[in-house]
Amino acid sequence: MLLGQINTAAFASEGGLTYPVHVNDSVELRLNSVIGENIDYPELLQVYVGKPDACCTNRTPVAGQYEVDAGVVTFIPTFEFIEGQNYVVRVSQVGADDVVVHTLTEFNIQSDALALPAQVTTIFPSGTSLPENVLRFYIHFSKPMTPHVAFDYIKLVDANGDVDDAAFMRFKQELWSEDRKRLTLLMDPGRIKREVSTNLRLGPALRKGQHYTLVVEGGWPAANAGQVIARYEKPFQVSDALRKLPHVEQWAITAPLVDSKSALKIKFDRPFDSQLLQTDINIFSDTGLYIPGEITVHHSESAWHFQPYYKWTGKRIHIVVDSELEDVAGNNFKDLLDHVVGTEKKQIRQTSLAVDLRF
Repeated sequence: MLLGQINTAAFASEGGLTYPVHVNDSVELRLNSVIGENIDYPELLQVYVGKPDACCTNRTPVAGQYEVDAGVVTFIPTFEFIEGQNYVVRVSQVGADDVVVHTLTEFNIQSDALALPAQVTTIFPSGTSLPENVLRFYIHFSKPMTPHVAFDYIKLVDANGDVDDAAFMRFKQELWSEDRKRLTLLMDPGRIKREVSTNLRLGPALRKGQHYTLVVEGGWPAANAGQVIARYEKPFQVSDALRKLPHVEQWAITAPLVDSKSALKIKFDRPFDSQLLQTDINIFSDTGLYIPGEITVHHSESAWHFQPYYKWTGKRIHIVVDSELEDVAGNNFKDLLDHVVGTEKKQIRQTSLAVDLRF
């Protein structure tokens, strides 16, 4: 059934719309009558991020699925709603003279955390000396942030105060975590890879021995539009580029004590990607059982500690490293980001290191 077959008489006039008050709630639209099952529900009911004055032309609605039961249309979002974020529910009806009428209803899920200030909490890589070919920055915020405005506020500034407007990749969709509290900035690989046109025309964005500051300007509004962040600066110096494949043989490992919860410690030969360090190194027993525990990263992402939830048992454990684990320059165990044309990738899926427990 098309939207044109649903007129205003089908909608409940009072209390017809129920919007979320918790992040895992759904949106419900109550109808005055059961109007069938073959309705194009996305034409009837949509949810958008933002405020009514910015809705909804050329905007992408929140993804989700629809259910209908006893005259109630329910929209279930693919991901939970975000505390503090403004949303708009758009209900479309066909009124007089077959004119489509859109009703916009705003909602915002309140949180006890709203009393906390909106701010940048940290930026990774966290080191004060970064390789010339560093690939990514992760900016972490205390609250969900307003999307689609990142480059109005983020600047790469050199020691002379000059801004490089071409340093970062600018995608149609910004690279946010699901909770909108972590933004991934990707340096333009064309500025990193040698002998490619962008590098030859503009040169590298970062140069060894120089000083830079990654600036997040103040005034960027949090998602609830009630707070803005203060200016945040990350100064750093540029060191030699990382242009060799990582090797686990160059890692220093401190084995834990058997029958204890002491930490397994790894000291790397270089800093690795802070996000991938949470997922791409796993610990198994000598019999192949996965060992759960808590991961912490230290020394500017060049050290990794694993604290097991339960005491170590047996005589030996295995550290399994996914070959996709990247250092901060985007090099993994199979290939360099800036590789020579024609170089073949190593055909490995993972690397395993056997470690004897200490007694």
